[in-house]
Amino acid sequence: MAIQITKMILYGILNAVLYIALPLILFEVVSMLGLMTFSQEFKTSIIIIGIIGTVFSMLRHAYPKDTSANRIIAFGSTIYSGVYMFYLFGGFTAGVALGTYSISLPTLQVLLGLQVIAWLLLGSSGVRAMQYLIEAIELRKGKEYRVKFKLSKLFKVFGTIFSLVIFGYLGSIVYSGMNLGFQFHPSFGLDWDQNGTIGDPSDDSVNITITFDLDNQGFYAIYDVYINAKFHTVWSDNETSLPVGVKVGESLDNYFSTFHSFTNNINNNITVVMDPSYIVGLAITDATLALEISFATLYALILINLNLTINVPWTKLIP
Repeated sequence: MAIQITKMILYGILNAVLYIALPLILFEVVSMLGLMTFSQEFKTSIIIIGIIGTVFSMLRHAYPKDTSANRIIAFGSTIYSGVYMFYLFGGFTAGVALGTYSISLPTLQVLLGLQVIAWLLLGSSGVRAMQYLIEAIELRKGKEYRVKFKLSKLFKVFGTIFSLVIFGYLGSIVYSGMNLGFQFHPSFGLDWDQNGTIGDPSDDSVNITITFDLDNQGFYAIYDVYINAKFHTVWSDNETSLPVGVKVGESLDNYFSTFHSFTNNINNNITVVMDPSYIVGLAITDATLALEISFATLYALILINLNLTINVPWTKLIP
């Protein structure tokens, strides 16, 4: 059986690009954009895993496709590819939750739970690996294993369908994500109760109503939305009355059951109760408040935790 040296070299180069060069380039681009950071240990492990994957690919193409040796190596290579993808999703990393990725920008942090995708990719690799294993047995023994259909062909068809479903699912997520819109109304509603003592804010109460629109033109409904809102001071023209860095109001566990697909959900309200301890300061002080919004939901089987910070000018209640 002749060794296919040329194919080994070509596929070795191709897999070195896919397993090593491309991931490292993507890591650098993402890091330069400030979206995520990757430790040197993680990059080193990717290089090691990529080298092993490249060796598998070269060995697989050392033998013709219609030989049991090729199919046995294809079985091992496919299993390894599944493990590689599983590792990228944190499957074997101590202290890292499976499928959890984070994106961090100056005013936006997003935590994504991609566990379903990790398991789907691993399962797809398992199905394709079984196809190669059965083909290796068939080629070695010179016979076919049939269950109404040739067993290896059955796994091939099932694996193809599985892969198409995964790619369709991922494509639908990308499309749906591009057709989501989330917007706050520029002005907030102010409910100021002076309790009959005009000019004396010590017994007053202040509530802020935040209104937002959520436009969901994607394929998937958004389920079980929990929203928390908090106001912190980031600047004050009188830090004695209203210190910087303190929480002056919050609204916890606002629940919205469903935002259906292909709907525009407008005028959704959250009421933030301002802390009575800082009502006097808010009444007599101009300031800048940081509105911190925490948005947790399940979308297309992906867990999403989004944290958004917006600076809001505050004008004192009593001129």
